[in-house]
Amino acid sequence: MQENLRIVFIGSSIFSLYHLIKLIKKKYRIILIITKPKPKFSKRNKKNLSNLIIKISVKYNIPILCSKSLDDIQVTLSKLTVDLIIVASYGKKLSDSILNIPKFGCLNIHGSLLPRWRGAAPIQRAIYYGDCITGVTIMKLSNNLDTGNIIYQKICVIKKHDNNVTLCKRLAKIGSTILVKLLQTNLFNNSVSQNNIGITYAKKLTKQEARIDWSLSNTRLINMINAFNPWPMAFFCYQNNLIKIISAIASDYYINQNPGTIIHYNKWGIYITTGRGIIILTSIKIISKNNNVITVSSNNILPIADKLFKINTNLDK
Repeated sequence: MQENLRIVFIGSSIFSLYHLIKLIKKKYRIILIITKPKPKFSKRNKKNLSNLIIKISVKYNIPILCSKSLDDIQVTLSKLTVDLIIVASYGKKLSDSILNIPKFGCLNIHGSLLPRWRGAAPIQRAIYYGDCITGVTIMKLSNNLDTGNIIYQKICVIKKHDNNVTLCKRLAKIGSTILVKLLQTNLFNNSVSQNNIGITYAKKLTKQEARIDWSLSNTRLINMINAFNPWPMAFFCYQNNLIKIISAIASDYYINQNPGTIIHYNKWGIYITTGRGIIILTSIKIISKNNNVITVSSNNILPIADKLFKINTNLDK
């Protein structure tokens, strides 16, 4: 493989953005970027990744197609001479007619050690289920969900305090480095079929599953909080306020109180019982019924807790 390959890049997340920027900086010839449509403006999506990918295309004068339509994508690609398609976290399965267009086929960079965590949210699910390791898989793209032959894999240890943001960045750095090295080789000549043992599926995250269940253990809740940061963000409701948990730590300290009871708060955080052990909320976002938002962390958590919470209050009530 050479730098003069005519490459089409397809992606729509921070994970894909890292790979795109790496390819551009290494002077690879990106003839087209395909991403999802730019969303309507709102406070929440003003920094949406589609917008950032569009900015990259403008900055480096690379044509871009913002579409979810596979027909649009196929028509556009059929008019081009394409050597290689690289897909990183696009979130949509490509058709056979698209996969057959490039001369050297299609590569997919996936944020897990396949066949574990095939699907839409591999990084989040690895954290959510308490995996100790994950990694990056570069594979040939097939028409089934993340089932293509594996070209290369690299392991990444999941650290104790990793959340979706920190782990995603590390995996993206690993993946983009591996990708550039592989593009210097005849990478399609060596690949192996995926193992049929250990297959798991990483379904999309939903807002509903982000609601805190205090009867779970503190370890499970910390995994959940870390996996759902920054979206949809773990939450609970209290006195007409929506409380989103940005960060928390676990403690095995035991106290005979119902799960979901506030037992203490100080400048370090808010201490709450769970099904096993306690968690300490170190950073939260309070959204009132009037949609006023207050972000609370170590510098202002005590006065807010004094005003809003009471000791021995059960949050399930």
